[in-house]
Amino acid sequence: MGTAGLRPTVDQALTWGTVLGYVGKSSAWQKGVLMLGVMILVNQATNLGATTFFALSGMAHSVERFVLFQVLGGLFGLGINLSYAGLVRYSSVETAAGIGIGLAFVSVQVFSSYLFFHTAFTPWQWLGVGLILAGILLIAFGRA
Repeated sequence: MGTAGLRPTVDQALTWGTVLGYVGKSSAWQKGVLMLGVMILVNQATNLGATTFFALSGMAHSVERFVLFQVLGGLFGLGINLSYAGLVRYSSVETAAGIGIGLAFVSVQVFSSYLFFHTAFTPWQWLGVGLILAGILLIAFGRA
């Protein structure tokens, strides 16, 4: 007997009915939900790291700093690919793309640009970030 039926899809894992019914589920199902959450966090963290280091490489004033930031960005890029594979394992491809690629845009805009590089956002830009996030959620979880 395979374990494919025990792995939750994102649609199952992120609906209110699933959250409320989490306690009564099997330990394999709970592990799948936990791993999906871990993959989302790791994917977003590695996206932030890669984007930030690549941006720093573009601002580097020496070849050594440029190469250092490129290497560090590349290592975080490897983390992006590995965590994306994990997202696909615990969800569907379209959901993994929405979370892994689309949500990375929002997290980079907010965390890297605004908090790390102190880029000022206008209210229209904040509205755009919110609309992008809403669109990503609709695409990723529209079947729920």
